[in-house]
Amino acid sequence: MKIINKARRPAAALACLLLLLAGSGCSMRPRLHVSAPLRCDDPASSCVNELMKALEDWQEAYNSRDPQRLRPLYAPGALITDDEYSAVPLSGESLPLYFDQMAERATARMRWRIGNVQLFGETAVRSGEYEFSEQVGGQTQARAARYSFVYQRFDGRWLIILQHTTLKL
Repeated sequence: MKIINKARRPAAALACLLLLLAGSGCSMRPRLHVSAPLRCDDPASSCVNELMKALEDWQEAYNSRDPQRLRPLYAPGALITDDEYSAVPLSGESLPLYFDQMAERATARMRWRIGNVQLFGETAVRSGEYEFSEQVGGQTQARAARYSFVYQRFDGRWLIILQHTTLKL
């Protein structure tokens, strides 16, 4: 009986230690904690950087003159309005025509000149000026324009829901 009583104390201590380790999250299987994406109004979010990347993607796609690269940057039902088109629903029959006509101008390019960004939760507005240039008769012709791009964040990805361009005179 003395031997059993002597063994109880160390056994109880060992049992307590094991319970303590098990209760503290120490286990053989690693646990993975996945956090929900941060909302754009959270100061720790990277929404502005993601939005700027979306704008770079649009510029690169536009300058590539490849409609297949531009189309996925727009949300279903997005609208384009500009001096040549008025409220063209990109989800309608005008979508292929709009991008195909753009692709025919093989030397056309654009660059951002100035712009600002306003975040409204999961919606953002980028507005400012950009410049279009194109080779015509061996000469580069440049035209400045004002723009507004409205983006909506879908599953962490910024897509264009409205694009407006007005040429500066």
